[in-house]
Amino acid sequence: MRTDKIRKLLVSLLLLAIIIISCDDKLDNTTFFTTDEKTILQTLESDPDKFSMYVDILRKTKFDSAFKSYGSYTCLAPTNTAIKTYLQENFNVGSVDELTSEDQIEFLKIVVKFHTLPTQRYTSSFIEGRLADTTYTGDFLTTSYLDGGGISNVKINREIGLDQYDIEASNGIIHALDGVLLPFIDPIPKVIEKAGKHTIFIEALKQTGYYEIFSVIFDTKGAKNNFTILAESDVVYAQEGIHSFDDLANLISPGDTDYTNPNNELNRFMGYHATESFLYTADFPADSFINTILPKNAIKSFKTDKELKLNETETGVNDTWTSLIPSESNYPAKNGVYHTVDKLFTIFIPKAKYVIFDFATGQPEVQSGAVGFGRWYNDPTIFSRLRVFPATRIRILRQSRNAAYDAGTVLNLGSVTWIEFDTPVLPKGKYELRVCGNQGNNGRPIFQTYWDGQPIGSQWDMRVNPSELGIGWPNEDSTQLRDRGYVRGLRDVFDNTGTSAYDIATWARFIITDELLMPEQQSHVLRFETVRSGGIPIDYVEFVPVD
Repeated sequence: MRTDKIRKLLVSLLLLAIIIISCDDKLDNTTFFTTDEKTILQTLESDPDKFSMYVDILRKTKFDSAFKSYGSYTCLAPTNTAIKTYLQENFNVGSVDELTSEDQIEFLKIVVKFHTLPTQRYTSSFIEGRLADTTYTGDFLTTSYLDGGGISNVKINREIGLDQYDIEASNGIIHALDGVLLPFIDPIPKVIEKAGKHTIFIEALKQTGYYEIFSVIFDTKGAKNNFTILAESDVVYAQEGIHSFDDLANLISPGDTDYTNPNNELNRFMGYHATESFLYTADFPADSFINTILPKNAIKSFKTDKELKLNETETGVNDTWTSLIPSESNYPAKNGVYHTVDKLFTIFIPKAKYVIFDFATGQPEVQSGAVGFGRWYNDPTIFSRLRVFPATRIRILRQSRNAAYDAGTVLNLGSVTWIEFDTPVLPKGKYELRVCGNQGNNGRPIFQTYWDGQPIGSQWDMRVNPSELGIGWPNEDSTQLRDRGYVRGLRDVFDNTGTSAYDIATWARFIITDELLMPEQQSHVLRFETVRSGGIPIDYVEFVPVD
């Protein structure tokens, strides 16, 4: 028993070290309410039969002041029964007062941070997947409905249910939990390994070196990695006649045992099972491609009302695809999430297909929550797939009044010499390249587009209002409009008045070229170089297959 307690304490200390590195947010407000409306702390104090032990934890950690101050929090408060069980199992004590060491108090601080969101979230926002905001430890919480619909069936992080919910306070919302959430500590490979259902996959990760790669929690800049791993379980492998690592290796890379070589087929196979994007089931794109760790290879994602189809064949007859096993997917870890696929997930070579890439929300840092909306970032190097020269401040702007793609988001920055992006992996083929931004303002730039370092197509003059090109604004897309370099905006994107981008000239799409050739499947570098400088609000780029 004592050895087990020491082991758990060491785990706690490791978690503490991770959180100290990863989280700058603090619950240390000291500006207090003076109204008669109850704060979160007062609301908890008013129900001692349910919350007295969590109040004890808040006082012990000195976070009680935050929950009686101005703010807008979501407080996930375990009940007394839940905390008693947790203390007994993890510390062999019966009360919060018995936790007195510095390490124990620091660990309790981590527990409180992990149970707190910096925004107000009612259960109406509990979707199948991750919540929109990270906790004060920098982690995403997940909500799942494993036993059917209805809030009574919700599980947070697939383990803890609600005892009571949507308890309103003057500075936020309280949800009572029937258990204590376990703060994330392990990277994805360790979480998969502990589950014990993917032993062959784990051995393949180790043999190829990916176990170590996917175990890195922070990158060289100190930002947290966020991997998504698609894993075959031992049961899925058995369906394919694979019962050991040797069986898998002999099938994928027969005769080649240099598994750490990037050109080895098993190494390529394992690299194809992961992406640096943070994707719970709900986050998979409806009809697009997902970059993988394997260079020049992507996963095709397609959603229907009933299922998620990965790498669907494109014959139109007896199409096959891979999907996720719901009960064995959406498992979070400190640096991402893993899913279990329902069949052998082999490398897929797609045909040319329409792809839309949002300059703002397509960035991994936005997807992971490391970069938020509306805030100016003075260091553009925080973006791994976006570069500007000279360095300038950047923000991801979300405005419902705009008819911009993906909930009104645009990438906004000042005058630069150039801005460039790493595109998603694109299937080989011939494409028409279109771009969209909020144009029609004399303060906008003129761009020359470069593709992998070579100038292509027509210059994009963002000062132009396409309705002033001498033909008015046609009722439909027309040859005349195309001859002037434009097609109308997207029909299914609207501003806050309900007007479609299709009917707003300044959200039309500019045709850079209709002869963009891609001889192989890979990511490319798309650069916009200024011929004339100006403020830049750009929305998205489209790759439209040309027969």
